[in-house]
Amino acid sequence: MGSFWVIRVPGDAGGTGMATSYGFSRNYGNHRGYDRRMANEARAGEVEERDVAFGHCRSYHAAIELIGRRWNGVILQRLLGGPLRFSEIRRDIPRLTDAMLSQRLRELEDAGIVERAVTDDRPVQITYGLTPVGQRLSPVLNAVAEWSDEWARR
Repeated sequence: MGSFWVIRVPGDAGGTGMATSYGFSRNYGNHRGYDRRMANEARAGEVEERDVAFGHCRSYHAAIELIGRRWNGVILQRLLGGPLRFSEIRRDIPRLTDAMLSQRLRELEDAGIVERAVTDDRPVQITYGLTPVGQRLSPVLNAVAEWSDEWARR
């Protein structure tokens, strides 16, 4: 299922002469599959109360990994204002490539946080908006925004 790793390299870590790094890796392949499996396990009730390897619930870890992935927080914050077209999201987030935006929207859609709506009009119009589950992230994202402002001023 996974492996715990320890790396010891010469260096000064508290006077011991060795620097140590610890980690845990799950063998799920890519992050997208990892998040999907974690979320599916959480929904199916297959998650233990606490996962010893992580020190907390797997569903919490999966949620933090998904929201904290690069660009996801900014994308979600933009969508809090209402549904947007791909080009509108892309325009509002500098340095975000089309390929990365497409991948992130797909991940958020797979997680049930973002929904893609396609109109029958001509020309076809595709918008992305938050699902009710995604809208429940509003207080979380607002709290992170407030905290980041305070943190940046320190």
